[in-house]
Amino acid sequence: MSAPPNGAGETTEAARIIGAAFGVLARHWTLPQADVGPIEPSFTPLTALFGAEPFLTAMLARQQAGTPGLDAKGAAAFFISEYANLLGILAAVPFLSHGLVPDLSAANCALAAQLPPGEAPRVRLRLLNAAGVTDRALAEAQAGLRLVDHEGLRDVLSEGLEAHMTPLIDSLHARTGLPRRAMWRLVGDAVAMRFLEAGQCLGCEAAAKEDVMAALMRPGSPLANRQLHFFDVEIVDDAPPREVLARRTFRARGGCCRFYTAPGGSLCTSCVLVKPEERRQRIEARMRAELGLPPVPAEPVSPRTPASRHQGGDT
Repeated sequence: MSAPPNGAGETTEAARIIGAAFGVLARHWTLPQADVGPIEPSFTPLTALFGAEPFLTAMLARQQAGTPGLDAKGAAAFFISEYANLLGILAAVPFLSHGLVPDLSAANCALAAQLPPGEAPRVRLRLLNAAGVTDRALAEAQAGLRLVDHEGLRDVLSEGLEAHMTPLIDSLHARTGLPRRAMWRLVGDAVAMRFLEAGQCLGCEAAAKEDVMAALMRPGSPLANRQLHFFDVEIVDDAPPREVLARRTFRARGGCCRFYTAPGGSLCTSCVLVKPEERRQRIEARMRAELGLPPVPAEPVSPRTPASRHQGGDT
């Protein structure tokens, strides 16, 4: 990781802590690459990138190329979900591994991305300054890190996510008409999922779920919605003594990616438009198949028109 010097070439305590957290990220996840450093020719500040017409055009076209027939609103939903997944893991790992929220505001970030067709994307997100907030007492906390209690750290996480995503959401709303509220729901879904994933990987699942829900449900935040939550599914052996064979935690989404509006599309298993009982049946069926168990006959599901249940947002 490149880090800004402090005075006569010494790395700041903030940069060291952020670097250590990004090291954890790199050991477990390939995207995004993250570091701290100055602007270089391959990077574009997010404040400029998120409002750039060529960037928005390319990102929306990329989503439509992968799902032919997807309309502009669907492409915006796909893109906001994809990007929020990158931001979500970038926020989750420092928070869970080091009790740290880096300055994630768009003004402190720059992006370099290569998206070759048919190949895995290569995305690097750079913090321009090693500043942040921590809930852990550091010997040099004043050197770029502000100390708060844990509840305050959750609030800072929520505020940082909002500051990062607001300019992109505003640009996509103006370009496609997709309601801002719909996009904020997708951001919350993605961040919650990445915190769950990071918590499972780092051995702190319970804390990860509690922390992210507290951050996302902060009163007054555009990220807050009542339908986003976590739930557990158990698979019990059909034969006595009916032992629990598997137990997993899942995220119930509060938003809809609009895949069902594309030709040949459908509702995703965890979509907010899928009834809870049907969602559970789908998940249980998949888990039973993975365990080599026979399927359980599903109860009939009442027909519905997905589009009629689509939840709108703000203007």
